Amino acid sequence: MKRNFHERNIDFLWKSFLNGDDKCFSVIYQQHIERLLSYGKKLSSDTGLLHDCIQEVFIDLFLKREKLGGNIKNLKSYLFVALRNTLIKKIIRIKKFEQLDVEKSKDELVFDTEYSFQDKLIEQEISTEIKDKLWEAINKLPSKQKEIIYLKFEVEMDYPEISDILNISVESARKLLYRALLSLREKVAPITIGTLFLIFSKKS
Repeated sequence: MKRNFHERNIDFLWKSFLNGDDKCFSVIYQQHIERLLSYGKKLSSDTGLLHDCIQEVFIDLFLKREKLGGNIKNLKSYLFVALRNTLIKKIIRIKKFEQLDVEKSKDELVFDTEYSFQDKLIEQEISTEIKDKLWEAINKLPSKQKEIIYLKFEVEMDYPEISDILNISVESARKLLYRALLSLREKVAPITIGTLFLIFSKKS
């Protein structure tokens, strides 16, 4: 219910902005800036670059509202996609200038492994050994698997939103998350996928 209300509120603000209410744009910015910063920090440690990219995303959104308005069906996922793509483009440009490995930047950003569920590990009645194994296994996951865990459990996005951000199909997003959880379960026996959901979920 809370999620549905939040989505309706975003939709109302977006439509009001498109109809000329510029004050709504400031509210949209405030509602999304913290999550975009949190997400962006996991894709790049360059805070200056990150802030520049976020500002560029919102400036484009403001200036191109008439062009973008009819094409944006989900504002939240659009903002995440736009930030991710803007970061990739700027990182590639930097790497070209530095003559580094550009192809790697195109294929995959290095996703940081800091999640809020680290604190929840303490709350779970599992041994320290299992916790250490779980965290070690998480760190060894491929970057996109770490990212989809973040998007699904930290940002609480649904599969269509995740598929937009990662530029994959909804079915591929489901399989990617399942493979990530299955890999953790196999490496941290006897932990179950159900326990992993409890750990990762923000809800108490």
